[in-house]
Amino acid sequence: MFKIVFLETFKKIYRNKKNRLIFLLAFLGIILYSFIYLPNLNNPLTIDTDELTLETESAYGMKESRLDSGDIAVNSFTGVDTYSLAKYDYEYNFKYYDALQKGDVSRLLELKSGNGVPLFTQAALKDYAEQKHSGQFLEMDFERMVIESNLSALRDIENPTTHEFNGKTGIQQLYSFFLNYGPLIILFITIFTASEVLVDDRKHHTLKAGQPLGWRKYIFYQSLSVFFIIMSGFAVLLAFFFLLISLLYGFGDLSLANTHYEFNGGYRAGEENFFTEPITAFIMQSLIITAVLVYLFIRLNAALSLVFRHDVIVMIAGLVIVAFNRLYSGGGEDSFLGIGAHLFPQNYFEFGNILSGRQNFLTLSNNFTFETGLIVLTVTIIITEIILGILAGWMTRQKFARQVD
Repeated sequence: MFKIVFLETFKKIYRNKKNRLIFLLAFLGIILYSFIYLPNLNNPLTIDTDELTLETESAYGMKESRLDSGDIAVNSFTGVDTYSLAKYDYEYNFKYYDALQKGDVSRLLELKSGNGVPLFTQAALKDYAEQKHSGQFLEMDFERMVIESNLSALRDIENPTTHEFNGKTGIQQLYSFFLNYGPLIILFITIFTASEVLVDDRKHHTLKAGQPLGWRKYIFYQSLSVFFIIMSGFAVLLAFFFLLISLLYGFGDLSLANTHYEFNGGYRAGEENFFTEPITAFIMQSLIITAVLVYLFIRLNAALSLVFRHDVIVMIAGLVIVAFNRLYSGGGEDSFLGIGAHLFPQNYFEFGNILSGRQNFLTLSNNFTFETGLIVLTVTIIITEIILGILAGWMTRQKFARQVD
């Protein structure tokens, strides 16, 4: 019986032009991202070669002119002569220039970890953080620490490439997808696809005459079918995304690590609160939470369908639920209605913030974890199942199929 419901649901989803369009747009978006946006993506700590050349030539000219004139021009306040300062700047910048010309990423990372970066690159990083976080100083400090920590982690892999330095490889882009807007994109596609499936039965209710299957069981089988179909679609999209970028920029080293935050006391953005963990662990945890959230929203869509019986209203209601946390607080609150915010499911919709520790940074706690998220979402699914069971008893098959005057 499940096979019959599955095939019926698959045909329903596949024949829907809007569903085919959304997946076509997803493929198109991946291609445009890979060929237009990604080539221009650079690490905020990327050194501007042209500016470095000018700084190096300027320091060399100053050094040589002082040497030729025999006047080293000692500064009376600092006691440092202009010649020595220019000589230091020249040698300092030339190390970076030489590493860039040779394409020696390992040497570049070694220089950056030991000597920092040129002043103009530090200024560029500061500008990047300010533009991204609009003057929110704590967020800016967090961003800078993550960038510098990720840079240090690159030193632990063998023969890092420029693409790994810029975060363009397949494994890094998959990580970036789940870290940033990926969860919202996944939930949007899930809501868009699932919102019409059960409601569509009202348009073809005569086909269900004599269906030898209980109403609740039918809804469950249909939800399970939608789950398998949507997850298969996401698997294809993510595989295409990963393989396309990997062909362009390389797969990336599987031993790569990403920066994670855990508050251990002291200054919130202090170095002691940041550490690294395998990037593969982050991706595996993301895939698990993705499956849980997709199932939750499919069942939630079924419940909303029984209440509203209109696909557009169901979709809007689902999107409001996803956006609720941002609309209410922006996601930085440590409590909701006087209860710990980590006990509410909406805080786990954008799970990249949870798995990276950013949510703990915002709330100055260690309450938001992968394990807590799984428990909270599982409890939410159980509650949803109970509500859905009650609604299915109230909104019978006959009442659901009846046209609204």
